[in-house]
Amino acid sequence: MSHRKLIVGLAAYALIAISAAFTLDEKMRYAVWVLMGGLALKTLVASKQLHAQHAAETAQRGRTDEVNPHEQQDGNPQ
Repeated sequence: MSHRKLIVGLAAYALIAISAAFTLDEKMRYAVWVLMGGLALKTLVASKQLHAQHAAETAQRGRTDEVNPHEQQDGNPQ
């Protein structure tokens, strides 16, 4: 998940929680806040797991498949 998508997703959860504060009664407001907090936490944990998985896969490959934009196809620097 990209950093931008993570921020947009968390902002959407926050917007829903703020909307609940102005539109719902006390009991429903708390339920929405707990739900949005849980979803935000789940989103953050999943994002961290994906980041760690990607880092581990990159380290395991030894970065041998990455392309250097400063090298020509024959491997010589430009």
